[in-house]
Amino acid sequence: MIARIAALVAFTASGVTAPGFAQDTTGDTIPLVVPDTAADSLPGPARYKNRVFGIPFVGYSPTTKVIFGVGGTVQWKSGLAAYDSTTRASNIGAGASVATAGQWGIGVSADLFSLGNRWWLSGKTQAGSAPSDYFGIGPLTDRSDTNRMKQKVVRFEAKVLRRVSSTIYLGPYYRLHASWAVDFRFPGRIASSLHGGDGTVSSGLGFSAQSDSRNSILTPTRGHYVVLDALANLRILGSEYDYPLVLIDARKYVALDRRRNHILALNLYGQFNGSEVPIQTMAQIGNLTTQYVMRGVYLGRFRDRHQLVAQADYRVRVWRRFGAVVFGAAGNVFGSKGASMGDAMKYTGGAGVRININQSDALNLRIDYTFTSFGEQGLSVGAGEAF
Repeated sequence: MIARIAALVAFTASGVTAPGFAQDTTGDTIPLVVPDTAADSLPGPARYKNRVFGIPFVGYSPTTKVIFGVGGTVQWKSGLAAYDSTTRASNIGAGASVATAGQWGIGVSADLFSLGNRWWLSGKTQAGSAPSDYFGIGPLTDRSDTNRMKQKVVRFEAKVLRRVSSTIYLGPYYRLHASWAVDFRFPGRIASSLHGGDGTVSSGLGFSAQSDSRNSILTPTRGHYVVLDALANLRILGSEYDYPLVLIDARKYVALDRRRNHILALNLYGQFNGSEVPIQTMAQIGNLTTQYVMRGVYLGRFRDRHQLVAQADYRVRVWRRFGAVVFGAAGNVFGSKGASMGDAMKYTGGAGVRININQSDALNLRIDYTFTSFGEQGLSVGAGEAF
């Protein structure tokens, strides 16, 4: 839950000024010519203009209902990197939000790049109060079994990535997820053996491999983005339970015409956890990491050890700032005792509109309505594409 809040909070921290980074396609640092007014008569490369940006925002999701917040970011390049167009801009952002469903959250995120993008340091910290509905575990849970769950949450993630080719980064990854003050409306329904039922701490260390050739982070029209994360949550690291986590997120963006007015976006998302995973860090339909998995579905409506979802968007620029999208997804959660991938497969689909609120560096306001195979529907509003 707090991931959804903090992600909405952080869209200004990591997204509003982030789209459109240029990439070094050679794998080598491009030689720089720094202008010296005393020695050079020809103009040198333009210096990067550092930016400070802040904005209030309003969003909506089935989990949070209406959410109000404010966020901001500072984006900069320093030293020789300020004259190198291939070096991505570093940024630090922060935000805060409150939702009509009772959630609140604060978040800070950072992406720091060295000259030529050889090193990429990425991190985020989120904290808040995250009441949500708990429906149980598995793909066959019934909405009538809802049990309101209140909890406070802190989450921290950090990656230190080294570029090993033109688009590929590798490096260590650490994640901490802690929840406490857990309070169920109907505590008698919760088994004492439920992992996370009275709060929990997950502390994991592993590695991340990423390949990113997108031309924009929030509104991509070409390229790919592939992430493989592997973590071992261990008691020796402070975790309450020992369990592994493997996450796969693969996206492809195909322009169907020369002017990129018609875009086909494809995504395969998978999350796989060990048997001791607590309910707070299980795979969840409606999940949000850096994207929405089955947008418009209540976060946590279905949760289990594993999740596998395929998604597709057909995005069309209609006229000037306005666009439209048709989307669909298929997938499921599974892995608990007696539950398999094929049990009551989940299907979602819908349509939406897009409004470009930044013509100089495309950023779409997204308004989507989703229908599902399990009898539910939902509206979702946000900045940037769902994936």
